[in-house]
Amino acid sequence: MGNSLRIAGVVLVAGLIAAACGSSSPSASKKSSGTHTEASGSNKSTTPTTSGTGTTTTTTTGEATTTTTAAAAAAAAGTQVTPTTAKAAATTTTTAAAASTPGGSLSSNTTSTPAATLTGIGASSIQPFYGKVLYEYNQLNHGVSVNFTGSGSGPGVTAIEQDTANFGQSEVPMTAAQLAASKGPVLQVPVDLGGVAISYHVSGVSGPIQLNGPVLAQIYLRTITNWDDPAIAALQKPGVTLPNENIVPVFRSDTSGPGYDLDQYLIDTSPAWTTAIGATAPSTTWPTAGRATGDSGEDLNAGVASYIQETEGAIGYVEYSYALEANFSNAALLNKSGSYVTPSVSSIAAAGATATALSSTNFNIIYGAGGSTYPLANFSWALIYQKQPTTNIGITLGKLFQWVTTSGQSYSSGLGYAPLPTTAVSLAHSTLVGLQTSSGSPIFTS
Repeated sequence: MGNSLRIAGVVLVAGLIAAACGSSSPSASKKSSGTHTEASGSNKSTTPTTSGTGTTTTTTTGEATTTTTAAAAAAAAGTQVTPTTAKAAATTTTTAAAASTPGGSLSSNTTSTPAATLTGIGASSIQPFYGKVLYEYNQLNHGVSVNFTGSGSGPGVTAIEQDTANFGQSEVPMTAAQLAASKGPVLQVPVDLGGVAISYHVSGVSGPIQLNGPVLAQIYLRTITNWDDPAIAALQKPGVTLPNENIVPVFRSDTSGPGYDLDQYLIDTSPAWTTAIGATAPSTTWPTAGRATGDSGEDLNAGVASYIQETEGAIGYVEYSYALEANFSNAALLNKSGSYVTPSVSSIAAAGATATALSSTNFNIIYGAGGSTYPLANFSWALIYQKQPTTNIGITLGKLFQWVTTSGQSYSSGLGYAPLPTTAVSLAHSTLVGLQTSSGSPIFTS
C-alpha cells in the first residue's frame, strides 16, 4: 500500500493545548514511553474479621502486628462485656478499619491524590478520548500527569505482561494465556465505548454505501474488485450509482482491536470468510487470506485513516473517532435485525446497551440485536496490576480511572464515543476496588 503515514501517538497530558479543545487528529506524534515514577506510600493495613467474642482487628505497620478483640479491649479498660458493649465496640472497630484503608472510599475526592507521573501503552483507538480526558484530569489535579503511547492493543498487552508501564490498554481483554504470562493478577477495567467505522473514499456517490457481511468479506478476499459489482449494487437504495472503479481494501499491519471486531463480524455473517481464513474465532492479527502480493497493511488507526484519505477507491476499518475527525464517508452495515446502520454516538450506545452481563470474559457486542444497533461496537479495557508497587501509585491509578469512567465520560460524545452504560460503570468501579498494596492489603473501601 506504499509508504503511508505510520504513527504511534503519545498523549502528554500536562502540555496538550489541542486536547483541551477536543482535538483528536489522527496525526499524533510517536514517542517512546517513559518508565513509571514510584512514590513512597504507607504499608499500613487494617483488616476486620469476626469471632465468637466480637470483631478482631489486625493492624500491621512494618513488621509489627497487634491483634485486639472487642472483649479484650473492654476487659483491659475494666468495662463489663455485654452484647450491647460488644456490638458497639465491633461497630467502632469496623469503622476505624475502613477509615484506615489508605485510599479510603474509591468514589470520594477522585481528583485529590498523591502526585505522580504515570505511563500507559496500548490501543490507538482510545487515543482521542485519552487526549481529552487525561488533559482535563490534569487540570483538576495538577500533581498527576499521564504519558500515554497509542501503539496498538498488542503492545498494550505486552507492556502489562512485562510490567513496563503503569497500565496497558487493549480493545480486547487479555486471554487466559496472556494473564498467566503476566507478573501477577491483572485487573481489566472498561473505560470507553467506541465503534469501528468501515470508511471509504469513493467520489461522486451519494451515500452512504450499504454493505452486508458476505459482500464485505468478498471485498477483503478480493473476489469482488470493482465498486460497480452487481453484488454491491444490489444492496444499495434506489438512485445510488457506484463508479466503475477498483476497490482498494485497507487493513492493519499490527495487532488491533478494530481488526478483531471486523473479523468477528465477518465470521458471524459470512461462511465464505470462515472457510477462507480457516478459523471460527476472531484474531487481533488480520488474516492473510485475500491479501495482494506484497501488501503488508498499515500501522495503527492513523495509518489506515491516512491511506483511505489519500487513495481513491479505498475502503478500510478505523475507529469511528478518527473517521469523524477526518470527515470520512462511512458504510451502513447490515445488523442482526436486518437494518443498515451507520456508526454514530447513538448507534454505538445502542450496541453498548446490549452488554447486560459485561465482564472481561463476556465482552462481545459485535452483531448484536436491535434495529438501531451498530454492529461494529466495542469496549476498550485498561489493564492494571492488582498489586501496586507503591500504595501512592495504587491510590492515584484507582482515583484516576474512577474519574475517567464516571465524570470523564462527559467528554465522550463530542469525540465520537458513547458514554459507558451503567453496567460498564459498575464493573469498572467493582474492579478498581480490588486494587491492593504490594503486600496484598486493600487500598480502597467500596
